[in-house]
Amino acid sequence: MFPRKKLYLFILSHNKLSGTIPASLANMDFNTIDLSRNLLEGDPSVLFGPNKTTFEIDLSRNMFQFDLSKVQFPKSLARLDLNHNKITGSIPAGLTDLELQFMNVSYNRLCGQIPVGGRLQSFDYSTYFHNRCLCGAPLDTCK
Repeated sequence: MFPRKKLYLFILSHNKLSGTIPASLANMDFNTIDLSRNLLEGDPSVLFGPNKTTFEIDLSRNMFQFDLSKVQFPKSLARLDLNHNKITGSIPAGLTDLELQFMNVSYNRLCGQIPVGGRLQSFDYSTYFHNRCLCGAPLDTCK
């Protein structure tokens, strides 16, 4: 196993990049990751992890498909933008432990109740809307 490399910025947004995220990026620790507005697909989970020190992750407007409920987030994460993908699963309760300043998971395929706690209810409905069946504050009550 290679030692983890700490890098500051990994910004490749607006480049029409396609394909999947290389598994070798699991060994990298970035402060900021911005791969937004590309044509990337597959599972970007290698970019996340509890031992990383990432502050901001923007994977919006791609074609990523993965189960969000299985992702472990860095405790340092403050900004998470996953809007306009094909992400499934539910919002993990672990997000309530983070000091999130911004989050957007709209326009995905998420289901289930939005976990209560942390900053998750401080975001308005536009953070969560246009998902398959998310419910709970700030969206409609779960039935």
